[in-house]
Amino acid sequence: MNEVVKPPLDGFWAFEDAVEGEDSPANRLIQGELVKFTNQATWVNRDGEELSDKLELVAVNVRRVVQKWKDGQPIETRTLEPGEKFPDIEKLNASVPQSEWREGPDGKLRGPWQNSYVVYLNPNSVDRYTYVTSTIGGGIAVRDLVDRTKWMRQFRGENVYAVVGLSNTFMNTKFGGRQRPHFIVKRWVALGGEGALPPTEPPALTGPQTVAPPKEATSDDADKKPGLKEVKPVTLNEELNDAINF
Repeated sequence: MNEVVKPPLDGFWAFEDAVEGEDSPANRLIQGELVKFTNQATWVNRDGEELSDKLELVAVNVRRVVQKWKDGQPIETRTLEPGEKFPDIEKLNASVPQSEWREGPDGKLRGPWQNSYVVYLNPNSVDRYTYVTSTIGGGIAVRDLVDRTKWMRQFRGENVYAVVGLSNTFMNTKFGGRQRPHFIVKRWVALGGEGALPPTEPPALTGPQTVAPPKEATSDDADKKPGLKEVKPVTLNEELNDAINF
């Protein structure tokens, strides 16, 4: 009997951060409102309005894309498949005439192609936020979120997602350091029912209209709401047993 291969649940499971050559159109990219992390270490929406640091969002999916830019706009976008490596961006840009290169924030010329990470965030069952980053600090934030999500799913199942707050943390650089984006994991929730979620579409949050219960409510109350169930933290015994099994 042929073994049935289960497809990846989403971008968290099949996250691949290696670059092609080191060792050997999809759905709409922006879904809902675009959010950005500024040089002033704040999170803002498309209109520049600062988002509350008390905002809680479910990180429902991640993507990795390769984009070609011209005049401040992406003119070509390719979404990488689950498990696919990033292309060698230096080699890709080397194939583009210097006339298509533009000056970057550091004053140096940079090619039109760049690798980017995309994170989809749901504050409730209707709204949706998209965070796109091609910076070093943004990449660190996304990889940290991916690693923590994959780790938690080892203990609590593949339909577990992080409820995060938008924050920042210090990052050392060759210029003395700066603040980078950071996703603070507030708690973990299980979304959806049985069966795999689509790898390219964030799952809809059903049931409650907000991720966080009202202040006077408890996490037990949230567990009773359909479509969103809080997941218990991993215990020290579970961590130790996992390390021993490894």
